[in-house]
Amino acid sequence: MELRIIKTEEQYRRYLAEVEALAAHDPDPDSSDGARLELLAKLVEDYEKSQFPFKRPDPVDAILFRMEQQGLRQKDIADILGGKNRASEILARKRPLTLSMIRALYENLDIPPALLIAPPAPPSDDSDEFDVGEGAADLLVTRRWVPSTEDAKAWLQRLLAPIGSPAYLKHTLTVGVSKRTNRTNLWLWLARVREIADSRTHLHGRYRKGNLNEESMRYLVRLSWMERGPQLAKEFLEEKGIALVIEPHLPNTWLDGAAMLGRHGLPIIGMTLREDRLDNFWFTLVHECIHVSKHLDTSGFRAIADEHIEKPDTDTVEIEKEANSLAAEILLPRGVWRRSAAYLNPSTESIQQLAEKLQVHPAIVAGRLRFERKNYALFTKLVGLHQARICFPEIRWS
Repeated sequence: MELRIIKTEEQYRRYLAEVEALAAHDPDPDSSDGARLELLAKLVEDYEKSQFPFKRPDPVDAILFRMEQQGLRQKDIADILGGKNRASEILARKRPLTLSMIRALYENLDIPPALLIAPPAPPSDDSDEFDVGEGAADLLVTRRWVPSTEDAKAWLQRLLAPIGSPAYLKHTLTVGVSKRTNRTNLWLWLARVREIADSRTHLHGRYRKGNLNEESMRYLVRLSWMERGPQLAKEFLEEKGIALVIEPHLPNTWLDGAAMLGRHGLPIIGMTLREDRLDNFWFTLVHECIHVSKHLDTSGFRAIADEHIEKPDTDTVEIEKEANSLAAEILLPRGVWRRSAAYLNPSTESIQQLAEKLQVHPAIVAGRLRFERKNYALFTKLVGLHQARICFPEIRWS
């Protein structure tokens, strides 16, 4: 097959599959297969740079992720990489992987060769992007995440460990953040949510691809019709093997929700209930469910964090566009919505009638109307103001 510049998703997937197949056979770089592998890898890389707003993990990140996922230490993979010293150099990004190493990693750790053929990123100091000052320990104690300052320091040290980092910062996409956002507090929140979720060991290994599809998400939305809707949603997601964690946001962050992967591949949805409105709760929940279903995987992001989730300018990243569009359709199908009296002639009565017809909470209908008309003074009594947090009395709200 003659190789051409990649222009379609189908062509991209076909080339990517061939990259993995060729790399698995460890061809000699000077052979025809070796040359073809090099050219395919370049074409795939160029397409990804032009189409995707994020980077794939570099080879070392992919190895570290798999080590964390399987509970492995450096000594456990030393033989795969040619010995203890060689493994140390690889993980420190001082030596590139050879094709024989790539093949061994694929066969022993099931890491796709497509993730391993790129050169490793240069060594970096994570402390440059994660600046934990003295105030962080005090904040953790104030929030009662830990009992003492010493415990807080130990927790932070564990957070910054190169392997096993709860936040795994290099694979976190943050959407809607501004210069005012305290990124350290944002990452601390992500780490806290992941720690809580990982402690729910009864959920480990229960999730399967396809557990959370559009049909199940539509059922999830219908739970909003019930009096205990938010709690029922949490229970429903747990049945699917997904952890829903409610944790108030930290100062100088405006997080609404996040989707992330825990250890052992546990899908996690974190929510702050910052707005404390039911319309915001259900939109954020479905939005993050879509991230779990479509955008989190071992080849991409470990976490996607959404600040100001209702702001239109957060709709600039491709996966956010998809999550926003699909969430709107699942919550309130466009065809039904645009023909309804609630849209054409909005009133309290028409909103409640449409909600009853679809068996969803009126807040979902009122929230959609307010968002589309960019008028947040409309129907304030219908959006469930101050009704989200009371559904979770076990959370310490301050």
